[in-house]
Amino acid sequence: MTAQTPAGVEDSVETAEEPSMEQALATPIVPQKLNAFVKGYMKREALALHKAGYKVETMRQGEIVIATIPTDKLFAPNDSVLLKNAGSLLRPFLPYFKVNGRFKVLLAIHTDDTGSDNYLTSLSEKRIVALYDYFDTNGLHTDSLTGYPMAANEPLKENSSRANRAENRRLEIYIIPDTGLIEEMKNSK
Repeated sequence: MTAQTPAGVEDSVETAEEPSMEQALATPIVPQKLNAFVKGYMKREALALHKAGYKVETMRQGEIVIATIPTDKLFAPNDSVLLKNAGSLLRPFLPYFKVNGRFKVLLAIHTDDTGSDNYLTSLSEKRIVALYDYFDTNGLHTDSLTGYPMAANEPLKENSSRANRAENRRLEIYIIPDTGLIEEMKNSK
């Protein structure tokens, strides 16, 4: 996993150029004849995560599942160390790392706007590293895990109240069918 970070930030993060989040979300393209199979599979994944208590959305007409976790449940304020109970919230995502090449997983960490841009970017980057370390330690194949420190760039709501700021502080986990799952769907047709 590599996160997009400025030079000199966190030695454990590789600095190779990663695709933008938009590019990562656009690939791989599911062949039209497998679309229904992949969408059906991903719908079941979305329902399972929803039943487990996550806020879940889909994109690309149901091909990509997005689960959201408030970062207040994962990190103390202004901290990048995972809380002790954070593992219980992250553990349901470990199966996406069991088979190499089956899924791509993108992590997008968002903050509210409390602090300087540099501070919020640094906090987002450190939190991405902490999440990667968790998944790398507990998952099997994390080669397809990529982090995107979003800082305060994409708020859900105006940062005008405590409640709104709390909603803006979030981890979005994008689960994308990768070539391995597409091939499975092709072979099971």
